[in-house]
Amino acid sequence: MTLKTRSAPPHAMAMLEALRGLGYSTSTALADVIDNSISAGATEIRVDFIWDGTASRISILDNGRGMTDAELESAMRLGDKNPLDVRASHDLGRFGMGLKTASFSQCRRLTVKTVKNETESCLRWDLDELAANPEGGWLLFEGPASGSAAYLNALIAAKSGTLVLWELMDRIVTDGYTADNFNDLIDTVESHLAMVFHRLLQGPRAKLKLLLNGRAVAPWDPFMSGNSAKSWTSPVTNHSTSYGHVAVQCHVLPHRDKLTAAEFEENAGPAGWTAQQGFYVYRNERLLLAGGWLGLGNARAWNREEAHRRGCK
Repeated sequence: MTLKTRSAPPHAMAMLEALRGLGYSTSTALADVIDNSISAGATEIRVDFIWDGTASRISILDNGRGMTDAELESAMRLGDKNPLDVRASHDLGRFGMGLKTASFSQCRRLTVKTVKNETESCLRWDLDELAANPEGGWLLFEGPASGSAAYLNALIAAKSGTLVLWELMDRIVTDGYTADNFNDLIDTVESHLAMVFHRLLQGPRAKLKLLLNGRAVAPWDPFMSGNSAKSWTSPVTNHSTSYGHVAVQCHVLPHRDKLTAAEFEENAGPAGWTAQQGFYVYRNERLLLAGGWLGLGNARAWNREEAHRRGCK
């Protein structure tokens, strides 16, 4: 018996508009893009927010290995990697989805320019151009959009590296959005990146330099390492599991009475003392989970009798 089949590819715009609603914030979307830069060996990443009303844009520039034209096309393809494939130990990506889904959650035009072996390649997704295509095809466009080439000039002198450009940021610059709102967003993003990448940013031999509008992002350490007022820090315990090696350490942070007002505010974290209590889970020094109890208990407000935050790493 002959097996009868039909090809049922998704309509490009219907699928892409659906993928735009996966729940990213600007902060988490940028962290996902930065993950790709780190996986590509970048040691310096520059994130720039440029305010220009509805023409505002965000760029992410790294000094990583860059990509060949074929590698760039693969990186721009949705679902290029099978999630069942074994991942490289250093890989922080999301199986070929993170760059696109993170970017589409914030903008309608994603342009990526890359240099490898001093050879440039540039491709873009443009949702407005796709919407105008009656055939509903999956069309990647070569080169930047008209008028956008100058935004990619930071790579001109580079021997290797990648620049990601977000334009038409309809999920950020909405009706009534102002330059002050944009500046507030920069502060929010800085707090998030300082927390998520703190292990890569801290110490005299930091693995990563992260610049936000030209200013170095200072790491935020949830465990207040080196603070003499800390109540307790456990030894590191190592565990072998079927999923790999896990190292665990617990921390009890200082009582509020042992902190200055400035220390108390600085160490509260982006979400505040109560929300930042709990487990901190890392992969390759990148923070994946910041607080919460993984179903093992409920968040409790700080009081005089107990430490504000208990964490495992």
